[in-house]
Amino acid sequence: MDKFFEARNVVVVGVSNAPGNLGRLMAANLMEFHFQGNIFLVGPKGGSFLGHKIHARITDVDDAIDLATILVPAPAVPEVLRQCGEKGIPRVIVQSAGFRELGEERLELEGKVRDLLEHYRMRMIGPNCLGVINRRTGLAVPFFPLAANVGAGPISIISQSGGVGAMMVNLLEAENLGLSRFASVGNKLDVSENDLLEYFARDPETEMILCYLEGIADGRKLMRITRETPKPVIVHKSNTGKCGAAIARSHSASLSSDDRVVDAAFRQSGIIRVREQREAVEVLKAYSLPPLAGNRLAVISRSGGHAVLAADAAEEYGFVLPPYPEDFFQLIREQSRANVISFHNPLDVGDVYNIALYRTLIEKTLEREDIDGMIHVHNYQGNLNVEESRELISSLGDLIRKYRKPLASCVFTTRDEFEAIKHAVDFPIFNDPREAARALKQVRDHRSLQTIPLAGVCPSDIDPSRARKTLEGLNPGPIPAERLAPLLSAYRIPCVEWEFADSLDSVTSAAHRLGFPVALKTAEPDVVHKSDVGGVRLNLADEKGLAEAYGEISRLGPAVLVQKMSGPGLEWLVGGRRDENFGPVVVAGLGGVYVEVFKETGIRVAPIEREEASRLVDECRGSMLLAGLRGDKALDRQALLDVIVRVSWLLHDFPQIRELDLNPVRVYEQGCLALDWRATVE
Repeated sequence: MDKFFEARNVVVVGVSNAPGNLGRLMAANLMEFHFQGNIFLVGPKGGSFLGHKIHARITDVDDAIDLATILVPAPAVPEVLRQCGEKGIPRVIVQSAGFRELGEERLELEGKVRDLLEHYRMRMIGPNCLGVINRRTGLAVPFFPLAANVGAGPISIISQSGGVGAMMVNLLEAENLGLSRFASVGNKLDVSENDLLEYFARDPETEMILCYLEGIADGRKLMRITRETPKPVIVHKSNTGKCGAAIARSHSASLSSDDRVVDAAFRQSGIIRVREQREAVEVLKAYSLPPLAGNRLAVISRSGGHAVLAADAAEEYGFVLPPYPEDFFQLIREQSRANVISFHNPLDVGDVYNIALYRTLIEKTLEREDIDGMIHVHNYQGNLNVEESRELISSLGDLIRKYRKPLASCVFTTRDEFEAIKHAVDFPIFNDPREAARALKQVRDHRSLQTIPLAGVCPSDIDPSRARKTLEGLNPGPIPAERLAPLLSAYRIPCVEWEFADSLDSVTSAAHRLGFPVALKTAEPDVVHKSDVGGVRLNLADEKGLAEAYGEISRLGPAVLVQKMSGPGLEWLVGGRRDENFGPVVVAGLGGVYVEVFKETGIRVAPIEREEASRLVDECRGSMLLAGLRGDKALDRQALLDVIVRVSWLLHDFPQIRELDLNPVRVYEQGCLALDWRATVE
């Protein structure tokens, strides 16, 4: 990846003298950003642009080329790539659109591109992208104008959309946040977001990574990379609805993902997910401040109303506001003009017209060991306290560095003054207290996510070899219930006592061995919802009832399971499936009839350990029922967690299992049992 961003000799392919030519804009960006290397231009009609000769062919350029950025009609791309290969160019960026995003008929064109990349051992970003930027060297090849005055800094951007990526760069400039590197990946025919994430994670000039993604190339790899880096990774993942998915397919050839799986994967790997670009900027601001060591905030505001707003937001996002000690207020009482200040946290200092004291109060607050951070609000208008206010705000940077605590400063003034202040200081200015509180909350939560352990060693008493033998020879489709139960047993997943039968005699014999009363269930693999088609009979107490039940159920087919009746308990669903992007995922929630009533389950990328299984259960309303209500005895939560963990490992170890449902898993005061099970394999 380094060769994309540290190129010294760059050729822009697709330049002409036509006024609307986009290749000219790529060349102009290189000049506007003061590229430190050499620029070469190529276009079939020749000519010149801004003092640079336009060569007719790539092979006409005498110098060795490190990077080619290409914007020509899509059908012409293979020939241009061939010329690049013959020239020995190691890296190319294809900004041209007109590939898979326009339909399956363009796959042949993409195949030609892949073949050329492989033949010449080139790496490519794109197609249908906006190129790259290295702010330090001035390398900037997007095909429309960008904010060249964006400062150099610690933030690197990966964007699947060129337009959204350009907006990100402009937002950094507007908020006085510095850019390190930028890459627009488009259709990701070769280089993906994961390749760039790995590079930015190692890059010493990158401290924060911001991504906009419509689709995810390899979810498991994404999780591994982000889990291994200490750098914050902020992702705006779109393409979550049907309408958005249709646009994304034609825009960047991205298929939609199950958004709940994306949420779970991001939490498990420590990714900060944002829902809009403004929120992403908020988080970047918060990460530009020192780390938040705890959950205790102080609020100091020159406006009583803003103090209330800040306190409300802080409490909403789970912060606590420790009270000030009584001796602290003596400083204020001596300067209070009307004695209308309410002395507590949040602190309204609107009655203090001494800016120097105002700064002292801020510093004295940051000194306190029981304060981890601060939301500070300052307002000034017209000609009142302008210079003093500017000096106050500018001095906050020294306090931030001195005490190494996040001070989220919000300034309310005229628009021009606000913009001037933002660009005059070396720390972020927030737009309002709620934005500041939400950003600090994201940082706090991300640091706690990084402490969540990944799944460690799988349970020691499982028998994968036995499970593997059970799966051998199965045809794609539903697994027969009598084959699935031994598979579950190999992973020590407890099931109710059962026997397989396919005639009245074998049903009767099984019932006597298990002991009445029994349950009878169809074992025909194509029947999914057994109860809906009359495939379940419960509490059969004698041979007569058993015979009648079998006569009815056998209309679906002779195969049945005879099960020992189990006692009452709380029914849960435990199962999972294989997600196209993230692989096996495990699911749990209230089971039985509650599945359709609440439609509520927790989900995680498998495998997981017990602590994560506990968090999954806590996301479901059924978790409260496990503790026992109104005098009921508590149920065996640990047994349920054990089943969830074991199911997660089963799904992880055997990815050919397309889906698995244990519904219900009945939880008792001691232990739990799966009463029904079904699965499909590929």
